[in-house]
This record gives sequence, structure tokens and C-alpha cells, in this order.
Amino acid sequence: MASKTTSILLRREPPLSFMEHLSSSVSYYCPKDAIPLNNKSDNDNAPIDQRRHPELILVLSWMGARDVHIEKYIAQHRVLFPSSRILLIRSPASHVFWPSLARRHIPPAIRILRQFAESETRATNNSRNSRPRVLLHILSNGGVSTAARIRELLRKELGRDGAGNKLVIPRYALCLDSCPGNFVWKSTHQALLQSLPRWTSPLVHFVIAVAWLIYKLRLTRPAQNLNAEALRRGSLLPRETQRTYLYGTADAIIDWRQVEDHARRAEESGFKVRKEKFEGGEHVSLVRKESQRYWQAVKETWHEADLDAKKTTSQV
Repeated sequence: MASKTTSILLRREPPLSFMEHLSSSVSYYCPKDAIPLNNKSDNDNAPIDQRRHPELILVLSWMGARDVHIEKYIAQHRVLFPSSRILLIRSPASHVFWPSLARRHIPPAIRILRQFAESETRATNNSRNSRPRVLLHILSNGGVSTAARIRELLRKELGRDGAGNKLVIPRYALCLDSCPGNFVWKSTHQALLQSLPRWTSPLVHFVIAVAWLIYKLRLTRPAQNLNAEALRRGSLLPRETQRTYLYGTADAIIDWRQVEDHARRAEESGFKVRKEKFEGGEHVSLVRKESQRYWQAVKETWHEADLDAKKTTSQV
């Protein structure tokens, strides 16, 4: 009897069981006191403490991330922003080898993101003084790849509102953890093996070799490079309020110099950039190095973006 009682006490709910699982890659959480969705960037109808929270936190996990590890990030977001909805999109290795699977698994997330879309006319008129509504947290190149697919699907799905106005994504603040990075054979191999058995190493090398040959023959560029460049597109400037790069000097997957180079180019392109370099920090393990500093940077990324919007509004 005692052993049964002990086993019951030790039994733990599956990771992320509090979230609604919309597909094998998409999970969604909506707190009871979530900010009302009224498509108003200033959230005038929400209580003042809620106005300081994102309406939505979009987490794009690294490739092959297990729920038990993702849960630690989701849990901290709930602590920092208890009134925010959270949308999680995973990046399994299968999405890399079979992109069609990603297009099949991600649509439930697109249906939720569409709820936050704004009319292009209104967005253009308020591009400089409207508050951000979404906090986007991208982890590793797996998350960057997911972001590229989301952008592709949103272009097809957003459409127009009831008045015939074209819909666009809401304003957002961005945190980039251990990314973006360009194609490097060795690091790509290491990244893929994070979620595959070690015995698949020769097969992974073969797949990378085929991809490299395709790039050469077709005179195209690696997806990692194209996705990284997409994060610096000028079309994002009116929609993005601020971005923070969080990266470690001991990252064996994405060299910290690549991240800094991307940050420099983004700043030159007009993006508001903040850099947080973690000495000795490893790939998507920065919270283990300095958890308090990491989450303080995430929190400040949001609040500084919100504060800047308030200042701009008061000056208009």
C-alpha cells in the first residue's frame, strides 16, 4: 500500500500537459486572464498590469528539442508574463528532411496567428507609434527555419479583413537564442546528430554531401544562409520594435562570430539591436550559464520595446 502511495506521489504530469496540443509540432496555452483580443495595439480595454504583457509569446524551438527541455522556457515565460498566450512550434529533424511534413503540421499555428493580424492601412499609419503585441523567441537555426516556413504560410493565409484591407503581421519584439548561423558542414552535421542516433553519422554526412552538391550544381545557396538573410529584410522594419541576440562563445553548432556579424548587419540595415554575449555559453544552453541574466534580457527586450512605443506616441 505504501509503495502504491509513493508511486502516486512521485508520478509527474507529462511535460507541457497544460498546453493544448494542436498537432505533433504545435501546442497552445491561453491563461484564464489572457488579454482580450481586440486588434488594438494599445490594449486600452485591458487592465493596466496586463498591458505590460505580450498578447502572444511565440516560441520556435531548436531542432529535435524534447518537451522536458522546452518546458523550462515556457515555464519562465509564464512567470514573467502570466497574462500572455503562448504558442509553441517545435522543429523536429523530420521537418529538415521532409519539408512537406512541416507544411502539414504548422497550419494550426497559422490559424492562431491570423487572429493577431492587422490591416495594412492601420499598420502603416501607426507603424512608428503602436506598441508591440507579440514577443517572438527563436532558438537556434531550427527555430529560424520554422520562422521562414511560418512567413511562407502566412503570405498565403492572411488574406484580407471584412473591409477588404490586406492583413499583415502585428508588431513584435524578437529574441534570438544561439542563432542565426550560416551553413558549415561540420556544425550542420553536429546539429542533426543532436536528435538522431550516433550510428546515423555516416548517413548524415551523405545527406549533407548531396545537399552541398545540389547547391553547387543549381548555383543556389544553403537554406540556413537564406533564412538568416530573411531576418534582415527591410520589409520587417515597420513590424519589428527591437531584437536581442543571445549567444555563447563556446557554441559548437553556430559560431558566435557569425551571430555578431548578423547583428552588425541588422543594425546597419536599421534594426534596433541588443547583444548579450555569454562567455563560455554553449548552444541553446545559455540559461544554464547565467539564467538570471538571460531572462532579464528577455524581459527588458519586451519592456524596452513597449516603452519606446509609448515615448514615440507621446511625441506625436
